[in-house]
Amino acid sequence: MSSYYTNKPFTKETATVGEVSAQRKNLILGLPIHSIEEKTFFGVKGDRPHTNYDTDSALLTDGIYSPDADYKNKEWFHINRGEGRIITFKLPCLCAACGFEISFCRNDEVAVRTPTYLKIRASADGENFETLYDNGDARSHIDRRIFKITGEFEKTAALYVQIIFDVVHHVYIDEIEIFGCTDLSGAKMPVADGKEIFNTLPAPAEINRYPDEDVLGAKNIALTYNFRPVAEDKGLQTETDYLPLTAYMDGDGNIKDTFMDGFLFLPDVSMDYTPRGQYADGWKEYMESVFVKGKNLDALNSAAKRTGDALGMPDYKVKVYFTLLYTYTQHAEFGEVNGEKLVFDNPESRKKALKWLIDYMLEEHRRGGYSHTEVGGFYWFEEALNPTDRYEKEIIRDTCRYIHSLGYKCFWIPYFCALGYEDWQSYGFDAACMQPNYMFDLSVPKSRLYDTAAQAKRMGMCVELEIWKVQEDEKGNISPEGTEHIKRFIQYLEAGKETGYMNAPKMYYHGSAIGGIIAKGQSSKNPAYRQMYDKAYLFAKKKL
Repeated sequence: MSSYYTNKPFTKETATVGEVSAQRKNLILGLPIHSIEEKTFFGVKGDRPHTNYDTDSALLTDGIYSPDADYKNKEWFHINRGEGRIITFKLPCLCAACGFEISFCRNDEVAVRTPTYLKIRASADGENFETLYDNGDARSHIDRRIFKITGEFEKTAALYVQIIFDVVHHVYIDEIEIFGCTDLSGAKMPVADGKEIFNTLPAPAEINRYPDEDVLGAKNIALTYNFRPVAEDKGLQTETDYLPLTAYMDGDGNIKDTFMDGFLFLPDVSMDYTPRGQYADGWKEYMESVFVKGKNLDALNSAAKRTGDALGMPDYKVKVYFTLLYTYTQHAEFGEVNGEKLVFDNPESRKKALKWLIDYMLEEHRRGGYSHTEVGGFYWFEEALNPTDRYEKEIIRDTCRYIHSLGYKCFWIPYFCALGYEDWQSYGFDAACMQPNYMFDLSVPKSRLYDTAAQAKRMGMCVELEIWKVQEDEKGNISPEGTEHIKRFIQYLEAGKETGYMNAPKMYYHGSAIGGIIAKGQSSKNPAYRQMYDKAYLFAKKKL
């Protein structure tokens, strides 16, 4: 276990006995947090210390409750990422603990989720801990709610009390209460029971090799954000935007070679946090945006044709992949699909919505006659799997089976060590590609690239390339932050050459704005930016 928390030490000690009272009360009301320990995924440390509240917070024991399940309320204590936490409180004297109540928030719409298990342990001396409560399934199956977990256990002498749970993306806790009294009569002394502190994840089937380069039908897949309803341009891409990606071009705009051979169409992530992502009308708006005449897929088709014609390859085609949107359970009334009202508290309705999306995208591509693109498959939009959704695995597996029956592939791009990455194959995906998330936080060390490469190879995954926030003025000047991002992107490429993920399928996140950062490097007046474009091409062709 590792920690970025400000913790107090544990020492074996003989606890004092306080004033004796049999009155039941909250033993930790107003007490500070003694320590918070983090369990990481297979020893790989997380990257979000700034989003985790530290031990100096009084929110867990201040006796003030959130009035509703809005995680933004100041009463909620925030925990983010990692596999699990141990929160320890030290009582002022030896007490008799006998029960607890803990309030969690759940809101799947923003990945605020309840733990899948909860344990309570106690020690009278700071060294020997006994498990008093172990709920193997603490999940809330109802979204957008305050979920209270309560329990009673045998009256036990306690100086230290620990609360242990897994972390499913974001965990928000309102209040922790440990009930008991200072009358120790009838209380047992805790003994070290040797039980596992955390529930052990199923041992993944280690593969220890990167996936075959052609497992998805394309070797280099660019993420193209075709739907940005909050932006002035709406995310509508043009042939000019795509051409520096379908083709490798010199600084004068001459086509020299092919470049990216796959394009993933997806909406801006903000769609997840608005009604557009949660109701049938919003889904339809996104789906239709892919097929706008002269834009997006049509524009990509033209760019691929122009690339092939310039290189004497008139039949040249690129693969396209479409996004599977998330079926939010809190929005029971999804809307009408094919004459049927779908209700998302029913897993069969959720499956039907995804099948509707798949069939629509395939039929529109067929009807459009896009002669220089062919469908390669579909992408599961969420970046972490959700074990608090009791039906999600069944829905993903059913959807993958349907996609496979039509002759296409399905893949997933989890963030760094996202929940479920070690078990991705059991969901039915053909491939999974891990995000290093090295680009988005400049405090993350370069070692993250090598940690990602090692974990990806171990689990048979590929690695996503990432670049962000590079803007150039008319004179070719780029901000210090943009310059650092170019430098970091090249480090992604170099690490891929060193570790071997250059030889696996590759996916490229290069911003959600029109054109994308890699493409804009082609015409850059800045030598470092243009060189980055050249190196990305060499990397794609395994010539770096």
